[in-house]
Amino acid sequence: MTREDITDLYRGYIACLNDQDWNNLGRFVGEEVQYNGETIGLSGYRRMLEGDFEAIPDLRFNIELLISEPPRVAARLHFDCRPKGVLFSEATIFDSA
Repeated sequence: MTREDITDLYRGYIACLNDQDWNNLGRFVGEEVQYNGETIGLSGYRRMLEGDFEAIPDLRFNIELLISEPPRVAARLHFDCRPKGVLFSEATIFDSA
């Protein structure tokens, strides 16, 4: 992948999150996705994100800085939002229901 390809892919991922386009999340996140060192899978990652947007209705991922050096990408994200409830909950991440 070129620098532009990686940058475009990451911007697409952020757009997917901001649009809450969960049906296309698998284009950007693998089935064996890990979060904080734990494999939670794509469905667990989706549930976590859905919980985040439920707890923070005005959540937006804003790219403040984006650097790509194939095969890596690094970003600084800026958040200006107001949570209405719990932001991070292990029950939300790992609940199998």
